[in-house]
Amino acid sequence: MIRQLAQCPYCKHCELALDDNPQLVFNPDDSEHAPYPHLAFVDGGYEQRERDKRGIEHVIGSTEFRWLSDSRDTEDRIGSIEPYLRELLESGPAWEFAPPVPFVAQPLSAEGKALDAKGAAYTAWEVDGYCIFAENPATFWASLPACHQRHLASMNLEE
Repeated sequence: MIRQLAQCPYCKHCELALDDNPQLVFNPDDSEHAPYPHLAFVDGGYEQRERDKRGIEHVIGSTEFRWLSDSRDTEDRIGSIEPYLRELLESGPAWEFAPPVPFVAQPLSAEGKALDAKGAAYTAWEVDGYCIFAENPATFWASLPACHQRHLASMNLEE
């Protein structure tokens, strides 16, 4: 299991991990594995590699994972604003087009090393992505369409 990918900055309890499948696991030490209420979004990927006897690395497996606080309409909600959401994740709350609600965007990052046949270390697996914690995830999601529209409007160039 890959532990401590992220932890809630508000309650300091929510832990994100990947199990050996690898699938996203919330609070692996809790029997319910339920996410804490501040978690709004998780998006990332896992990649596993091996190095052959010539020293060439090969990807031998990968998977992506995505979770929303209210996952009933994941693709409908994300699809139309995905470029905006990616920029928000990179820019954070200080971005002029960020929602005016308290939230924290955290990167997800972990890697594991292995030794090849010659004893040289290489990255055998890695996790990359982002998660968003918000004081109120429902308010965070409700504020995004207007922020996205404001961002789009700012890109219109006047002649």
